[in-house]
Amino acid sequence: MKYLDLKRINEPYMHAADEVLQSGWYLRGEATQRFEQHYAEYICTKHCIGCANGLDALTLILRAYKELGVMKDGDEVIVPANTYIASILAITENRLTPVLVEPDINMLQIDDTLIEQAITPRTRAIMIVHLYGRCAYTDRIGDICTRYGLKLIEDNAQAHGCRATTPDGSPSGKTGSLGDAAAHSFYPTKNLGAFGDAGAVTTDDDELATLIRALGNYGSARHYVFDHIGRNSRIDELQAAILDAKLHDLDASNARRREKSCHHDSAVRPR
Repeated sequence: MKYLDLKRINEPYMHAADEVLQSGWYLRGEATQRFEQHYAEYICTKHCIGCANGLDALTLILRAYKELGVMKDGDEVIVPANTYIASILAITENRLTPVLVEPDINMLQIDDTLIEQAITPRTRAIMIVHLYGRCAYTDRIGDICTRYGLKLIEDNAQAHGCRATTPDGSPSGKTGSLGDAAAHSFYPTKNLGAFGDAGAVTTDDDELATLIRALGNYGSARHYVFDHIGRNSRIDELQAAILDAKLHDLDASNARRREKSCHHDSAVRPR
C-alpha cells in the first residue's frame, strides 16, 4: 500500500477538473473567484488572493510591504531556524535579511522566549511557520509584535484548518487569520492539495490585498496599465476548482488524519 496514494485521494474530485476543461476558461474566471471567496470565509479573513505557489505567496507579501514603504533593502525578518527553505528564499529574494531563531525543543516551533533578544532597530517582521499541522502562534508573539510595531506574517503551508487555542484550551482563530498576512501552499501532498502547484495569500488589509493581486498579475490592477514591476503568479481555474471542491471536505479529512495518527501512536508506543 502506498504511503500517500494521490490517485485514490484525488479521484472523487475529477468532476471539478472535467467541468473546467469543458468550460474552455482556464485563467482568472469564476472558479478562481469562488475558491478565493470560500477560502477567505473558511479562514475568516476579508481577502484571499490566489497565486502560483506557496513560495510566491510569501514573496509577494514581503514585496508588497516593500512597495508600501513598510520595509526596505537590508531590513530584518525574524524566522524560525527549523523551517522549509521557502521561508528563507522569500526573505532573501526581497533583499531582506533573515534572522534565525531556534525552535522550542518540545513543539519544534519557534521558541517565543528567544524572539525578543533577536530584535534589532532593523527588525520589521516576525514570520511564524505552522509546522506539522500545529499552530506556531502564541500570545507572547502577538504581544511582541504589538510592542515593537512589527508585522506578523504566517507561513501556513502545512496547517490548513488548524486552530489556535486560548489559554484555557478552547479553540480560537484559524491559522492564516492570526497575523497581518498569511501565505498558503496547496502542493499536491498538503492536506488541502491541488493537482499541481498553487498558493494563496489571506489578509484583512485592503491595501495590501489590492497590491498583492496587482503584483501577481504583472504589476497590473487595470488592463494594460502596469503601476508596479510585478510577476506572473496566478492560480489557474483547474486548481481553483479542485481546491474549492476539496475545501468542503477539509475538516472531515483532517479529523480522519488525527484519528489515524492517534491510532498509530497508540499502536507503536511501548507498553
